[in-house]
Amino acid sequence: MSAVLEPQGKGAAEGAAAAPAEYPPQFNPEFLEATRRLEHEWRAKFDAVARKFGVDPAAYQRRTDSGLPVKPAYFPHDVANGRYDMLTAPGVYPFTRGLYPAQYQFMYWANQPVIGYGLPEDTRKRMDYLERQGMTGYFGNTFYNLVYDLVSHEGLDPDHPAAEGRVGQCGMAVYSVEDNARLFDGLALDRINVIHISYYEVLPVLAHYLAYARRRGVPWSKLGGNSMSWYYQSAYVGMTCFPPKGGMDLAVELVNFCTREMPRWNTVNIFGYGMEEAGATAVQEVAFSVAAGIDYARACVASGLAPDRFLSRFGFQISQSNDFFEEICKIRALRRLWARKCHALGARDPKSMHVRIHTHTAGSVLTAQQPLNNLIRTTLHAFGAALSGTQAMEVSSFDEALAIPTEHAHTMALRIQQIIQEESGITRVADPLGGSYYVEALTDQIEAAAERIFDAVEARGGYHKCHDFVRSSIEESAARWRDQVDAKERIVVGMNKYESAEVQDIEIFRVDPESERIAVERVRGLRARRDAKRWEAAMAALDAAAGRFAGGEIGVLMPAMIEAADADATTGELMGVLKKRVGWGSPY
Repeated sequence: MSAVLEPQGKGAAEGAAAAPAEYPPQFNPEFLEATRRLEHEWRAKFDAVARKFGVDPAAYQRRTDSGLPVKPAYFPHDVANGRYDMLTAPGVYPFTRGLYPAQYQFMYWANQPVIGYGLPEDTRKRMDYLERQGMTGYFGNTFYNLVYDLVSHEGLDPDHPAAEGRVGQCGMAVYSVEDNARLFDGLALDRINVIHISYYEVLPVLAHYLAYARRRGVPWSKLGGNSMSWYYQSAYVGMTCFPPKGGMDLAVELVNFCTREMPRWNTVNIFGYGMEEAGATAVQEVAFSVAAGIDYARACVASGLAPDRFLSRFGFQISQSNDFFEEICKIRALRRLWARKCHALGARDPKSMHVRIHTHTAGSVLTAQQPLNNLIRTTLHAFGAALSGTQAMEVSSFDEALAIPTEHAHTMALRIQQIIQEESGITRVADPLGGSYYVEALTDQIEAAAERIFDAVEARGGYHKCHDFVRSSIEESAARWRDQVDAKERIVVGMNKYESAEVQDIEIFRVDPESERIAVERVRGLRARRDAKRWEAAMAALDAAAGRFAGGEIGVLMPAMIEAADADATTGELMGVLKKRVGWGSPY
């Protein structure tokens, strides 16, 4: 097999036509024949051991959690006919071994614990606490990974009847520019990175933040952070939402606006983590993540943007779960598949083909039974993510199955990252697992299996046209997992094996029940104080812009939304306009 590497460097970034480099075969026929003989000899010995344990060697088969068959041992010939190239390196297309020539030798991955509960000042208290504990982003700057509450996700205000009992739950109660001031006052907006974890209220959340920054005199071009644009998750998350095409159009609006106004802002986050949490396998997570990202990228191209203008601002939030090697190889396969699909779309700048990953260690595999066991699980997840070459990490807290984290649980999750960074020694070498026959062969398997699913999505017209296929696929996997656990074919320590009557004394975090009353009083007070005429004019302009947007015009909606936010419109009011113009209903 000849290794063919795409041209890199300046010529590649400019789309220069250059002949691909040809390299000699990785393994000559004599060597491959010798390794096959070696495997044959080894297999005879392995089979003899199997028989001693009463196992029929012909029936022996192990599979990954995704169902991919794996061998008991791997040899050079297992990678000779795949996509594995010995002549590759970290930072070289298709980035199997990592995005950059250096991995963690000069800078660790960013610590990005998810933060958000109660009132803005409650969340700010936890932000400040974790920063004091050493939470660090790139180049020594602080990253705040902030999640909005259940009320915001539904596009409501805290005084809406449907908001009762949900204000400040599972996220922070931030609904206005004033709430942004309570959250961010005193922080240097041009020195921090703010990740806004919102579901469908993406544009209102960013509009509030930009109006707040303008009031403080901070240019938008100096703001760094992320908007999630998770509209496509309605395929596997059972919440009310925008229609698939309408959601994708809202993402395109945001990408166009940020490409013009906010060069440091990341615009689309591919939420593979949510897929795996809903029940998807590692292979499905790769396939559906790439399919959703390419579908949104095509829509951006159709709006007039060249791939190299916006793709470098796409990011991925990826799960890291129990199957240690499959989860590592999943990341390597994802990098390779995404790079190839972006190249096919027309990307030539290497940064436009990068899978920039925020790892979120799996919450779905953590247990309420014997919750301290979750510290071991999340340590393995974090270790695997680091070995795979992630760029940022959130480690789920050991009390994840019980509540949002206490300060102690949050600190322990941060310490897991810090101990791996400072004490394990794995940061000395980029892609330390590269070249392992098993790792490379499994990476090939995952990529091939994921691409088959990707092709099935494309055959149905692209991700936004086949939510039913995505949902049914993930639901089938989730049901299979449940059946395996119930039958004890899949072991969960402390739940279906090694159970214990001991009750571990775990502090449970609870949001202050007064938060809801205060949030309601604040939003009502804001409505009473604001300039009513200015608000009415801004909302009328927003409604008109949303109508033009619904008619297919890109570029008018986000500016109008910022003006409405600056006129003190609330999340519920801004979302009300979008719901009316774009549509809103049960999952599509």
